[in-house]
Amino acid sequence: MKQPLIIIVGFLLLCWPISAEEIPLYKKPWHVLGVFDGENAELEIISEYNINQLEQIDSPFAKVVVLFDRTYKHTRDASVRIYDIRPDIDRTKITSNSISIGERDLGEADVLDEFLSKYLGDRNILIIKSHGYGIVSPGGLKPGYNSPQDPLIISGVLHKRLDKPLDAIIFGSCNMASVEVAYEFKDLVSVLVASQDLMYYSFEINDGKTYASRPGIDYIDLIMELKPHSNSIAIGKNVVTSFMDVVSRKDALYYKATISALDLDTLDITAFKKLADELLKGMTDPETRNHYLAAIGNTLENASRFQPIGRNRILAHYDIEDFLRILEDNLNKAVDRPTSIVIQSFSNVYIEQASGLSILFFKDLSKVSPVRKKALFETYSKSKFAKETGWDKLMMAYHGYVTPKNPVDSF
Repeated sequence: MKQPLIIIVGFLLLCWPISAEEIPLYKKPWHVLGVFDGENAELEIISEYNINQLEQIDSPFAKVVVLFDRTYKHTRDASVRIYDIRPDIDRTKITSNSISIGERDLGEADVLDEFLSKYLGDRNILIIKSHGYGIVSPGGLKPGYNSPQDPLIISGVLHKRLDKPLDAIIFGSCNMASVEVAYEFKDLVSVLVASQDLMYYSFEINDGKTYASRPGIDYIDLIMELKPHSNSIAIGKNVVTSFMDVVSRKDALYYKATISALDLDTLDITAFKKLADELLKGMTDPETRNHYLAAIGNTLENASRFQPIGRNRILAHYDIEDFLRILEDNLNKAVDRPTSIVIQSFSNVYIEQASGLSILFFKDLSKVSPVRKKALFETYSKSKFAKETGWDKLMMAYHGYVTPKNPVDSF
């Protein structure tokens, strides 16, 4: 009788329903790790909203851990805290247990490295919510702000820390859906989700307040859709689809909205190297110089572009498809097109042209000081994309011909 009894008991154990609390956390196949930089009033509101979203979910398959920094107030603890997210019904307050790691700058490599060293799982999704400027992190923010999230720093940490690629990285930041950012994470991340434009402009009808990127990416849907064998492509598609649903809801009116999921495993930059070589050759040849300078100038003036606010508007990101189409028209010849890596993308009616992926080209450096111009090019030249395509040399050559020699930095 013992053997049949053992079989019956084993069968009952396998079939018995298991709640999320009964699944050991370390056994959950997915780890969703959030870095939420709320070290200014705008981003603090957004981050609190997003973390409260995460607390509404009780997933049997995903452990959620969040690194969160608030604005400083002498009446409360404003240190960086790590939250082990637990479900609750309070949508106005973060209630999950947390530990403090002191006053830290979330833009620094050691903070991200320490976080990942403790909380990476078997399969991982990394969420970054901060200011974003694409591949060039300009710095110079006013006191009280963290450093902007720098793709070069993040990729350096991932090189050090990962033993296999992340399934996805999601940027709830501005201007991060660029080919330079994407290439920086090739072989480190399978799918990148980001915006070509500002992660910005939403309006809450119920209270009449405006928020940057709120409600933004639907983190509830992201977690709820995760299954043990979910694949990265499906995750990217789902984030875009749920974002489209958020933008279409009546309780949120967006002025601008773009989002795209990018397949980094298929990214090939050969066409960009060939184009950079051709344009550089055309500019340096006295017989064709004027034609090529005019073609590039007209393209920069007319192609669809996405720019940060304020003094960093010189960091113009051009929609790649529109850039190449208009460049071809101005050159009167076809150029090689890169294979698309866009899994799925969305832009609303306020965006003229957004195919899902952008490329940086400094539009106008006529009012930028030599010191700042040098710093911009030095930063851009450190990217993998610049090193392998020569796009930095192309931009430097172009502005060497068209920019006055003694600019005044008025940005």
